[in-house]
Amino acid sequence: MIESPQSENYAPSRTKLTLGVVLIALLSLVLAAITLATGLELLLDPHGWILHLSLTWLNRLGFIPHAAGGALPGKFVLFWAMITYTVIFLLEGGGMLLGQAWAEYLVLVELALLLPPEIVENWEHTDWLRLLTLIFNLFIFVYLGYRRWQSFWLRRRTLP
Repeated sequence: MIESPQSENYAPSRTKLTLGVVLIALLSLVLAAITLATGLELLLDPHGWILHLSLTWLNRLGFIPHAAGGALPGKFVLFWAMITYTVIFLLEGGGMLLGQAWAEYLVLVELALLLPPEIVENWEHTDWLRLLTLIFNLFIFVYLGYRRWQSFWLRRRTLP
């Protein structure tokens, strides 16, 4: 059976690794390590420096809403949330380093869910760190969205 040359050049489940994808993947893996360390310290030493530093930065970036008065949920709920987020970061980073398209979609869905609250938080309590985080996340969202859109149109043109 003779295959068309177009089918050799395009594999829909794998994507081309670029510097941007590698940097986003490495960032996801670093964030996975930080959330794992924070979650473990939450259970082992609730007054440890990693937990204190992480919660301080989460509060500054707006992930602990001001409406809640900076209150945190229970220790075990927070622990399982950290572990869940660690798994998501590992899937994103590992999948992107392996060139899997589903990992880019996972990052896009995650950012699409997190950007609206981040924009509201920036609207209510703006400082330079939150603004830089928002701009960085928007850049990642646009970059990965453009890559997926480009891949979609490439696949559409190559299919008979």
